[in-house]
Amino acid sequence: MSSAAGGASGMPPAGATPAAGVPHLLTTESRREVRLSLWALGSLGSASMVGVASSLYLVNHHPLLLIALSPIGRHLVLVAPIVDPLAFVMVAVLRRMAFYTASFRLGRALGPAGIPWIEARAARFAIFVRWLERLFSRASHLVVLVMAGPTVSALAGVSGMRTIVFAALASTGLVLRMLLILGFAEWVREYIEAILAWIDAHWLPGTAVMLALVLLYRWRRRRPSIVVED
Repeated sequence: MSSAAGGASGMPPAGATPAAGVPHLLTTESRREVRLSLWALGSLGSASMVGVASSLYLVNHHPLLLIALSPIGRHLVLVAPIVDPLAFVMVAVLRRMAFYTASFRLGRALGPAGIPWIEARAARFAIFVRWLERLFSRASHLVVLVMAGPTVSALAGVSGMRTIVFAALASTGLVLRMLLILGFAEWVREYIEAILAWIDAHWLPGTAVMLALVLLYRWRRRRPSIVVED
């Protein structure tokens, strides 16, 4: 299943805590910021799960609400051709920026301890995360602009990048990304409309299946043996 937050891997879901040992390296204020950031990420992740579970109904009846809850790729593509383009860009960018900003603040609060923390929580994506780290060290501004996501946002926070610079780069990159999605969705509009018509005819049984899958996903993620990697 796609990431609940609609972003790159590497960030924690609701209830996640810093890696063992990290709290002892932080000030009281930093530990408070870590807790607030994790709470924000968990809340947004839970909202995304609600969006995924109800997506087959929302996509035709409340499409902007769907991407406000869960701006993952497939939702964005399905919604793009049936809503006002300006509203689409605004809602999608603001929702994703909320998650990216929480990731950035988490990285800022963790500081240097954030690197091993991120790696520990993205164990199955370790090669990708290390590649991102190397790339970020060489061209941090370009990476944020082109590849904004939870992991990149956290790395930006760890690096000490100024908040206003991060926000400007990440939001600009997201706007460009949403414009590309709008263009792609318009190109395949005929196919999207056919998919939406099928969904509208089968959303009720489909929602029952989606809800079961989401509950199974959440149950598996809460098991101690499952590595956290949202």
